[in-house]
Amino acid sequence: MEQSDGLPRQPVNILVVDDMPQQQVVMRTILEDLGENVITVGSGREALKAVLERPFAVILLDVNMPGMDGLETASLLRTYRRTASTPIIFVTAYIDESEMKRGYALGAVDYISAPVVPEILRSKVKVFVEMHRMHHELLLRAEEREAFVRAEAGRAAAEQARQRADFLATASHVLTRSLEIETTLQRIAELAVSELADLAYVGVRGIGEFTTDFVVRSARRNLPDEPDFAAFQSGTLARIFPGVNRFVHRLLNEDTLDVDSAEVDCVSEAIGEASAVEDLRHVSAFPLLTGSQRGVIVLGSSQATVPAEQATLRQEFVSRAAIALQNALLFSAIRDGDRRKNEFLAMLAHELRNPLAPIANAAAVMRSAKKGDAEVMRWASEIVGTQVEHMVRIVEDLLDVSRIARGTVALRKEPVPLSIVIGRAVETSRPHLIRRSQTLTCDEEAVDIVVDGDVVRLAQIVANLLNNSSKFTPQGGHISLTTRFADGTATITVADDGQGIDAAFLPHVFELFAQADASLHRSLGGLGIGLTLVRHLTELHGGSVQCKSDGLGKGAEFAVRLPGTVTERNTPALAPVVHLNRRAATRVLVVDDLVASAQSLEALLTIHGYVVRCAMDGESALNVAAETRPDVVVLDIGLPDMTGYELARHLRQGDACPKALMIALSGYGQEEHVRQAMEAGVDHYLVKPADPSVLIDLVAARNEGQDFDGIVAT
Repeated sequence: MEQSDGLPRQPVNILVVDDMPQQQVVMRTILEDLGENVITVGSGREALKAVLERPFAVILLDVNMPGMDGLETASLLRTYRRTASTPIIFVTAYIDESEMKRGYALGAVDYISAPVVPEILRSKVKVFVEMHRMHHELLLRAEEREAFVRAEAGRAAAEQARQRADFLATASHVLTRSLEIETTLQRIAELAVSELADLAYVGVRGIGEFTTDFVVRSARRNLPDEPDFAAFQSGTLARIFPGVNRFVHRLLNEDTLDVDSAEVDCVSEAIGEASAVEDLRHVSAFPLLTGSQRGVIVLGSSQATVPAEQATLRQEFVSRAAIALQNALLFSAIRDGDRRKNEFLAMLAHELRNPLAPIANAAAVMRSAKKGDAEVMRWASEIVGTQVEHMVRIVEDLLDVSRIARGTVALRKEPVPLSIVIGRAVETSRPHLIRRSQTLTCDEEAVDIVVDGDVVRLAQIVANLLNNSSKFTPQGGHISLTTRFADGTATITVADDGQGIDAAFLPHVFELFAQADASLHRSLGGLGIGLTLVRHLTELHGGSVQCKSDGLGKGAEFAVRLPGTVTERNTPALAPVVHLNRRAATRVLVVDDLVASAQSLEALLTIHGYVVRCAMDGESALNVAAETRPDVVVLDIGLPDMTGYELARHLRQGDACPKALMIALSGYGQEEHVRQAMEAGVDHYLVKPADPSVLIDLVAARNEGQDFDGIVAT
């Protein structure tokens, strides 16, 4: 026999319960033709035991048995889970109506009178056997279907898990292929739209301008078309998704917000279809970075809800994106540090060469001077002494940076009146202010402010701020120095009306070697360590320093705050100090913003019989050239208002001295600088400190009508 599905039919179990052995034999004989397993027992107790061992398709139960009769046995069988619905056929020699009702109440399906008719018995039992078999087959098929569904669901889940893993692996690979910040941001947005969303805006605060951002949209959807993050935030987010917009605003603008907390893990917002903007119905915002660098990625979807597994995938992707962006930022910081180091080394070479040039010139003047010319010797010794002091200050600044880095700065603290500190600082900075004809206005508090500190280091802090303001303030500019006391804090403020500080550079102004513009056009000297020393020395005194500027061309303000006390004023406050320009003198045109260098060249050339005029910047040089029409121009490359290259071009293209001999004298010795000078019309390029005899020979050759091929002396 086979089942309907082609498999061999399995026999089912039939239980016969009768206390008479001969009746058991009769029942077994009648039912054997059905081909099923017929099991006989002689009592109700044995029946209860048998149903615990195996399932039965039908139970034939004798009603009249000693001990536990058939009705009681049926009642107990119905309490078993396995036999609660098993068909029971009662077999009895006589049918009592009350017993029949009781039997049917117990779930009996039929009554058969004894002696039984074989054909009737087989027919009735067969019906229940087939019903049992069909029910069993249905259960098997249901289980198979359930198993199949589970397997398919498992395969689908496994496939989705594989796809998620593949996407994350691809994302990790793509995001690690570049360490450029903008490339990383663009790839984050592109990857997000390829798998996670229909729209992705990525914005980061603190890189270059306030926000660097990228947007990527799915071509399959009608989505908002705001061109950048700022427009998207003030447009769609503000109007339709205010909750996400508030989160994004806080994330990008509140420095006190703890972006590592669960509070800002992710913010999502959905809208109904009737109010949807184009196809955008759901947005989620995730923080990308921590600390001073703040970033956010906003993912938009056309679906009102995001499945749980998709939400998990988004979180995992954002984690990888944040790591990739942090790596790009670290690489950028390392690269910027390396660039600043190289710029610092180039500037250090320039700063050390600058004082060497007047020293070399002074030595040449001393050699060329007439014997016993005390005035020339005195002048030359002053030049040498001044420039040696300048070099000592450079070396001391470098040593201070090293001491601070190693934590070996020793402060000799004592109560110091702030007026003494201010006086020393002003005297230190006086030469800078005089040289640039700048006005310094001092406004001190009416009481004596006393701070606990090292008077030398405190004066160094204020002098560095004054020198910095002087450097970045034009000729004739104004600088103010103010002291105030409030709530146990002394505040020293240095403000100027100079070139100001770009907002992007403002956070880096106190970093080591940081310079807002390291190009030759800046031409203001310095190593980029003065403000770093100000910050560290201030912090060593338990204070703080801040910088403010409204932008380029709008000046800058530095405020140092130190713990202090006040006493009655015993020393007079400094009055406003006004300094006027020195008067430039005489003919060959020498252009150098370093006064000592210009003066020493003037003396050297004057001793050799040349008429010399000096100019300290490009504009003055053009005016002097128009007035004197020089035959020789000796110019520095680094000038405060224009580069030496630009000045050379102006002179070559103008009417004053288009054919003059032009000699560049600069602290910059790289090949690129030489090439640019020659392209601008410079005839010879000498690197400071140049051999004075070479300069004299070049000028002398011009006077004698000789001509040298372009000389480059490094």
